[in-house]
Parts: sequence; structure tokens; C-alpha cells
Amino acid sequence: MGNTQISHKVLIIDDDNDLRYSLKRVLSTREYEVLEAASGEEGLIMSKEHSPHVILLDNRMGGISGMEALQHLRGINPNAMIILMTAYGTTQTTIEAMKFGAFDYIMKPFDLKEILSLTESAITASKGLGESGNKKDKSPVSKEDIEGGIIGSSPAMQEVFKMIGQVAASDVTVMITGESGTGKELIARAIYQNSLYSQKPYIAVNCAAIPENLIESELFGHEKGSFTGATNQRIGKFELCDGGTIFLDEIGDMALATQTKILRALQEGEIQRVGSSETIKVRVRMLAATNKPLEEMVKEKSFREDLYYRLNVVRIQLPPLRERREDVPLLIDFVLKRLAQDKKADSKTISPEVLKLLNHYDWPGNVRELENLIYRSAVIAQGEMILPKDLPKEVLEYVGKQAVSGDTGDSSEIPTSEEKDLNIQSLPVEEAIIGQPVLDLFDTLYQDLCTTHKSNILEHAEREIIARALEATEGKLVKAADILGITTATLRKRIDRYDL
Repeated sequence: MGNTQISHKVLIIDDDNDLRYSLKRVLSTREYEVLEAASGEEGLIMSKEHSPHVILLDNRMGGISGMEALQHLRGINPNAMIILMTAYGTTQTTIEAMKFGAFDYIMKPFDLKEILSLTESAITASKGLGESGNKKDKSPVSKEDIEGGIIGSSPAMQEVFKMIGQVAASDVTVMITGESGTGKELIARAIYQNSLYSQKPYIAVNCAAIPENLIESELFGHEKGSFTGATNQRIGKFELCDGGTIFLDEIGDMALATQTKILRALQEGEIQRVGSSETIKVRVRMLAATNKPLEEMVKEKSFREDLYYRLNVVRIQLPPLRERREDVPLLIDFVLKRLAQDKKADSKTISPEVLKLLNHYDWPGNVRELENLIYRSAVIAQGEMILPKDLPKEVLEYVGKQAVSGDTGDSSEIPTSEEKDLNIQSLPVEEAIIGQPVLDLFDTLYQDLCTTHKSNILEHAEREIIARALEATEGKLVKAADILGITTATLRKRIDRYDL
């Protein structure tokens, strides 16, 4: 008898019939056994009956939500690789999806090639799990709202949110790196708020803001009379934070002598107050951050190599704002709403011209600079809308110089809210499809038909335009149908009719 090939099962749980149809069609090209469920409740039943290897799960459905279904599915089928799909992604959703054990998280609308690749990766992971027969338990922890405004829908920030969810339930040491102003302290607080230590103390220490001769006393405490000015005993941050989380910001500015004591606290779980020989046991989870190149500092012997490796167990690299320009409108909107809520400025909006200008600015101060700039402009603006004249002069001059030199960073304009809903992220696809005059288009098609001895120019034109729309949108049916002005059902019929 020949070997029977194992068919891997993929369960699609989504209340969108068109999307389930598209996903089933593309997944069937890999000879997977594809199952469908139109609700979370139905998905739970099918998961119990069929034990799928991979589950594609929509987050927003009637009945129980995808996040609720995710937690139930982990109990029903703990070995399944679950990919959460959503068109309404938020920071907290991404973090919770990973925290509750999702294999990955993907935003709608997505390229079908992307979901196929992701499913194949999940199948591979499922095979490895089956062979090992072991999976680390990812018990859900208490749901916490993220405070402080970590905003971002860009791929780079989505990866950051995933990492937060993955490390939150452990006590692993995390190193957060990135340029000044990118929000490293906000990431540290998000890790803490989603961790098992969220009810324990959290203390943040800016190592660069404390004089070198006082940093040890600040961190480890001191005894009365241990040095000039030590008139009382002082309890240090590590001792106060016992059982909780300590965040050491700008750790690259710490002196070598203090680094040695930090290493001891990490390795041995003990400290000594300045002026004391008594050892004090402490248990803290450490998070650290820096905007300095620690690898180079290790080579230069200005940072301890052993401490570097103890801190750098998991690294989260925050991208500068200039590398995630698509987040600029979201950040501006968030800052304006927060200013109005805190009554620091009247409710304002941003003019399209200002959005375009700010999208071409390089943001050397990153998110912190954006917050300060919007605050200043909102206060200065006379009307309800912030106009170019309300922006700082240096920003206008910088963008003007970039325009003259031809270096404007990301040349794509910031989409309007309507375009954003349609996921139009570059030059309008309509222009790419109907960019030449209609008469020239007719002549081209007519000559083509005469050459091939075919007839029916309208049908030929329709086929070519649909093919071009599908190519321009990379096969995204919803987007292509919207551009063509037809329904996805009609588009699907045309695809079958013309064998596209």
C-alpha cells in the first residue's frame, strides 16, 4: 500500500460569506481540507468536532467576539494555530491576541498571498508541535487597558504590539531600544500593565537624570551616616519594588560601578544599601531602555558585556516616526482629542494641507516632537482648524528645503478618512487604470482586435480593465470591485467568465 498523505485542516470562522469564499478558494490550491463557520459559536463546535490544525478567526462577528472565541478555542484545541483577522485593529487588540495565545494577527483587507503564506507558516508550526507533543502554556492574564496612548497601525508598530503580548505573561528581562522620543517608557508600562505583576509595584528610573554620585543610593538605598548628607536611612528603588517591575530608562548612561551592582541584583537577586554590609534579597522584573548603541559601548568597554547579555534577553526595537509615516494622522488625531479632553486646548481639526506638510517632515524628535508641535499649533490656531500658518517656522522651512531638493521622504500623500477605509495607500489606482485618454484607449483596443481577428470590443475592454484592476490592487477583490464600481459578487462572476 502507498503512503496516505495527511490532509491538514484549516477552519475559517468569519461571518463574511464573500471573504470565506475567497479564503477557501485560495487555501484549496494547497490541498488543505478547508472548513467554514459563520459565527464564533459555530466555530467552537466545529473546532471540537474536527480538531483543525489552523484556525482563521475574525475578531468582529455577531454573537461572541473573536477575542472571546480565541480564549475558548485555546481550551478546546490547545494545539491549533490561530490567526486573528480584523479590520478594526487597536493597540490593545494586538497585545491581547498574542497574550491569549494567537499564532499571529493580521489586518483586513489583506493580500490573499499574504494569508496563504501565513497559513503555511502556521501549518509548519503545527507540524513541529505535533512532533514534539509539547506546548508552553499561555494562560490568559487579566485584561488591562493601555494608558498613555501607544498609537500605531503601521506594520512596524503592529510587530511591537505583538512582542508586548508575547513577553507580558513571563518575567523575562526586556531591552527596549530606539531613538529619543519614540515612546520607550510607554512600551515598558504597557508590558507591566499586561503582565502577571500588574497588581505589584512599578517604578521607573531615568538613569540619565540622576547624578553619578547619587545613583547607587537612589537604586539600592543607604544607611544613615554612610556619606555626607545621609542624615537618615533611605530605602532604594529595588527594595521598594520587591515583587514588582522596575524600569531603568537610559541605562546606557549608567557608570560601570553601578552596572556591576545591577548585574548582581539580576543574577543573585540581592542588593546592599550604601554603607551597609547586610545583604537584602529582592525579586524584581527588570525592563531597560536606551537610545545608545550598547553593542559599540561593549566593544569600547564602557558597558559591561555580561550585563548587556543579561538585559538583552528579549529586545523590542521601536521605529523612528519617519519610518512609520502612515501613523502620523493617527497620532495627530489622538493628541488633539487628548488635548481637548484634558482642556489644554479647544477642540481642533487639521487641514489637509497641514497633513501633507507634516507627512513630509522627518520628525527628528519623533513622537514627543509631534505631541509638542500639535499642542503649540492648537493653542496658536485662531479658528477650529489648524492651518499651515500655525505651524512652527522651522518645520515649514525644512519641508520647503526638502521639496526644492526633491527629497521629501515618503512622497505618497496622506489618505483621507474615506480613502483609508478603502485601503488606498499610494497614487489612486483609478489613475493607473484610466490614465490615458478614452480615444487613445479605444484605438489601442481596436488595433488589438483587428490583429487577433476578434470582435466585441466592449467585452475585450471589460476583460482588460478588470485584469488591470486586479493587478493594480494585488488581487484584493473588495478594493478592485470598489474601483470598478461593481459588487464583489459581480466581479467574481466576471473573473470566472474571463478565466482571470
